[in-house]
Amino acid sequence: MIKNLVLKDLKLKYRDSTLGFLWSLANPLLLILVYSFVFTRMLRVDTPNFPYFLLVGILPWNFFAQSLMMSTSSIVDNGGLIRKVWLPIEVFPIATVFFNLAQYLLAMAVLFPMASFFFRVPLSRSALAFFVVLPLHVIFTLGLGFFFAAATVFYRDVKHFTEIFLMLLFWLTPIIYDVRVLPESLRATVYANPLSFFITSYQDIFYRQIVPDPFHLLVLFSLSGLSLAVGYIVFSSCKVRFAEEV
Repeated sequence: MIKNLVLKDLKLKYRDSTLGFLWSLANPLLLILVYSFVFTRMLRVDTPNFPYFLLVGILPWNFFAQSLMMSTSSIVDNGGLIRKVWLPIEVFPIATVFFNLAQYLLAMAVLFPMASFFFRVPLSRSALAFFVVLPLHVIFTLGLGFFFAAATVFYRDVKHFTEIFLMLLFWLTPIIYDVRVLPESLRATVYANPLSFFITSYQDIFYRQIVPDPFHLLVLFSLSGLSLAVGYIVFSSCKVRFAEEV
């Protein structure tokens, strides 16, 4: 069922579109161009291969942000179906996350080989750590998706709060700046944001070409487990009332 929902959403997204999937590349590419111009030409940031650095952070950020936004309204948006047909309600936030995961992986498959060639950054053995970090990132995102999807059923303002929350979180996540150049006091603030551990892990893997620090990996495992446990418990305890609330 989840596979069918994901495929359906992918087909609907690009139906009647001439460029199809290429439109999904427009957003990250535009952000990279704008931020590269502002930070390298105007603010004189001297991070080597800055556009590549941005690409490594923006793609997983887009996966997270889009998954969370769409998961937040996934139950409410399917209220008509939930009231009429019995089905496992969990499939909606799960399918939403996997839909965005598919787009993330497709974007990586297209953009990373091009960027690696252009900036002369070949893949190293550290890339194998991607297959550890990515599942943890998906689990972490899914846990938050469960939580916010349930909360939105009872408090519709959660969707608007999430939009503002993500705008703030973007700047608190080391996507357009290297956390290593920050003063120690600011690093502590940045790492108070759980997503920073995921983004810096991707940067280690693809940009710095090193395996993420074992402590960071331990934090990722802990964050993912905690997020999924709390999110699913909240979702499961509330789902009996979803049909009457949506």
